[in-house]
Amino acid sequence: MAGAREGYAGEPTDIVFESSRSAHHRPEPVDCGTRLLLDPYLCVGPGCEAHADTLFAISQGCAALGITLCVERQAWLEASQDPDVVRRRVDLARFEPLVKLEPLGLPSDRDAAALFLPARSETDVADLKLLGALHSRAAHHLVALDGRIHALAARAGFQSRVLTPADALNWLETLRGGGHSILLREIDPRSVLEPGALQDLVHDECEPYDPYLRGRLDAGRGRVLASFGDGEPLALGVLESGNAGDRLELVALAARETARGSRVLEPIVAAALGMARRRGVPLVALLTPHDEMVLRLLEELGFRRGGHDPHGRECLVHPAEPLAPRLAEGNTAWVLPLDAGEHDRLLPEMSGAAQAQLFAVGTDSRPQTLGSPVRKQVVLPGVARAPLPGDLLLFFHGRAPRRPASSALTCIARVERAQSCERLADVLALNASRPGYSLAEIQSRLSEGPVMVVDALMLGRLERFVPLARLKDLGVLGAAPRGAKALPGDAWERLAGSLALA
Repeated sequence: MAGAREGYAGEPTDIVFESSRSAHHRPEPVDCGTRLLLDPYLCVGPGCEAHADTLFAISQGCAALGITLCVERQAWLEASQDPDVVRRRVDLARFEPLVKLEPLGLPSDRDAAALFLPARSETDVADLKLLGALHSRAAHHLVALDGRIHALAARAGFQSRVLTPADALNWLETLRGGGHSILLREIDPRSVLEPGALQDLVHDECEPYDPYLRGRLDAGRGRVLASFGDGEPLALGVLESGNAGDRLELVALAARETARGSRVLEPIVAAALGMARRRGVPLVALLTPHDEMVLRLLEELGFRRGGHDPHGRECLVHPAEPLAPRLAEGNTAWVLPLDAGEHDRLLPEMSGAAQAQLFAVGTDSRPQTLGSPVRKQVVLPGVARAPLPGDLLLFFHGRAPRRPASSALTCIARVERAQSCERLADVLALNASRPGYSLAEIQSRLSEGPVMVVDALMLGRLERFVPLARLKDLGVLGAAPRGAKALPGDAWERLAGSLALA
């Protein structure tokens, strides 16, 4: 596919709709003004058959939502004529409808040096064209699985705009008002070695860098957390105590090829962080060095690289977290009310009447919970004063019958970013990496005026919910809040002593 990696520099100019098939299958939704660029290698490279169904579903989802799924016309044409692609009988028509872009330009030499790297090979040229399209806003998001592309995107600050196929499909399904929940389950370590998808993950992704892992699992050592979707195991993580008991180690973290992405991995990491916090120790991840996508994900979740271990694994450390949340000087605590439906969607592990403590063994011999990511996003009505990075969000569960969490503070997150948006395309540009709202919900909120999109990192659920009556006694609130409410410093000081993370 040498020819498919060539092109010329210059700004992309026009969008050209091709094929009567595209026009025939494309419905007439509102144009979202969002372009999703597809890495052609996913469609034609070796092993592309595994992703064909996902990519087809992405193309249909984009068409239904009014999101433009596009490829570079020249690369697509050359791929269709590549002898190896022809020999393998790859059906590129299956991925229609697609929009063909005029040749994508390379970043300038200055931008390439500052943001990416100089182009030294045809592969570099192809990758830089894709990333250059993000830089020039010719595309808003890129669908790619290549770890090198994810690493270069992170270097340029575009990591939230590069999606794996599985994460892209989850985003589109969420926008359509659907999507499937992730079930997080703790399983017997020995069962991982039984024939099946989890055994394949251990053999292919984990054992090459930890030859003793199989023996430890066979002896029943460690705790194994697995993400399930539609009854199928999609990812696993293995937790062990450090030799001195002074840390918790995530010695394996891997996802199936067709499921790779934050959707199935973040719930495992969130559970591991909760366990480390209850022990009051740091969480250390020892992971294979070749999986850049996973390594970058952990860095986004607050881990820091700390070299390599004797087996060549990357060592990433998340410091021990205090059970009592802290508010830095200059930052503010906000009470954010959520109705029962939005609370369930944002915090699925707390939905319903009352789930047991995460992975606490009860009558079910297979402890499980609905999986929840670490990174959250809330879309609020536009306000004059907005949360700032470092502020705390105290989630307040609105009044709902037969719910223990009714009219109470339930959990805490820390703000990473808050951005005002007036257009649908601007919200979608921020929403893809943290899906949670349907397109109809986003449009409804924008119809009432500008919105504030708040990205936050989950600290955890409260050990004891703080009911409204207690908030009134402390002089923190006089009534249930109707919107985001900033707490004065003295109110936070009175409240802080009642807050402890589970």
